[in-house]
Amino acid sequence: MMPDISNQYFTTSELAKMCGVTKHTLFHYDEIGLLKPEFINEKGYRYYSFRQSYFLDIIVVLKKAGGSLQEIKEFLQNQNASQLVNLFKQKEIELGVELLRIKRMQGILESAIQMTETSMEALRTIPSIEEHEVEYFIATPLKESDDKEFSIKLSEHRSYCEEHAIQHEFPIWTLISKESFESGRITWGYVANKLKGLIADKNVITKPKGLYVVTDHIGPYDTVSVTCYILRNYIQSKGMRVCGNVYTMDLVNYFSEQNPDSFVIRISVEVTND
Repeated sequence: MMPDISNQYFTTSELAKMCGVTKHTLFHYDEIGLLKPEFINEKGYRYYSFRQSYFLDIIVVLKKAGGSLQEIKEFLQNQNASQLVNLFKQKEIELGVELLRIKRMQGILESAIQMTETSMEALRTIPSIEEHEVEYFIATPLKESDDKEFSIKLSEHRSYCEEHAIQHEFPIWTLISKESFESGRITWGYVANKLKGLIADKNVITKPKGLYVVTDHIGPYDTVSVTCYILRNYIQSKGMRVCGNVYTMDLVNYFSEQNPDSFVIRISVEVTND
């Protein structure tokens, strides 16, 4: 005797609509044995019981919590309160990690917007002397100064920051040693990102509070030495001397401009009147 279909069962369309999934999703769940219909009539139409709607509700909740279909299938095959608690605890941990990743990326995007807007303001084409507060950077050392080495280390640097969920700003910084700057043979010592605040990490570098001579270099990276030459002459003319590292920050780079001649790099040289 055929069951009273209209009162006791959901069609595929009815169940899909009620639980906020697609018919195709239910077909897929049937194929992989996750949720098979209660019965299929002679025309091939699938029908689901009220009890199965609760199973689908479990699947939807666990999937939204980040559960894989295999994890959900294993849970339904061994369903009990202890198993549910363990699964929910694991998903809670994973969601916490994902939340940190999202917050980190939000911070990076906010600083990217600020950097781009800053680059559209008046540029500092003439050197000036500024008082800077202490700043902290997560930095990766560069063994060589060629483009290939920089690309490799930048990729490693990004991976390290992501793996350790390090909160940093978007602009790319590089550090030039005092010796390299003064010799005129400009080489990059580190690739770095500015931190939101001091953290406990072996790769943190401190930019000291103090006086800095600042100007903006316009053009590709390989012509930074020209602007450094101008800065050395300016520092000498002011009766000052270099007392620390040189910090460069990309305001406009390959993210926003295709032509390297349009790049803008802010250079800050730590100096003293002593």
